[in-house]
Amino acid sequence: MVFRHLIYSFGFITLVGCNSLPNDVQKKVENMTDCEKVNALITGAGDGFSILKGSEINGKLMKSWRPKAHLIENSCQINLYTSGNTAYECNKSFSGKTEALVRFEQVNEQLKTCLSPDWEEKQHFGNESSRSTFTSELSETKVAVNFGTTLDKQKPWAVSLEIVK
Repeated sequence: MVFRHLIYSFGFITLVGCNSLPNDVQKKVENMTDCEKVNALITGAGDGFSILKGSEINGKLMKSWRPKAHLIENSCQINLYTSGNTAYECNKSFSGKTEALVRFEQVNEQLKTCLSPDWEEKQHFGNESSRSTFTSELSETKVAVNFGTTLDKQKPWAVSLEIVK
């Protein structure tokens, strides 16, 4: 009987101990400014975004996690591909072109504001799409934000963001 209580107590302490760090990290992430989140993601790309990984998402083709920081309204995830590459990716759909374009411009401006001066932006504009890619000679990480059409009839416009090493 005493042995069973010891086992249960040990199990409870282990569970509490394992769950306290992610809550602390989550609280820290929630208190970060947008620029601190961008810079944490840039830094985190080097180790697969390990500190920013939340709960795992069940998937058949790849491993994915909900991130602790979203740069586009709760639409992001961290994906580990079979190639070994890990990417922070967001994809938000919109019903209207104007709404999507405004969000694209907001995210693009946020990146320009938050990234240090050594980051260079390359832009590509098409009739129904835009892309900004940010790179730095001091980092292997690449950041890209896109605006364009989708095949969804209800929400035919989308903004996506990718941060990958």
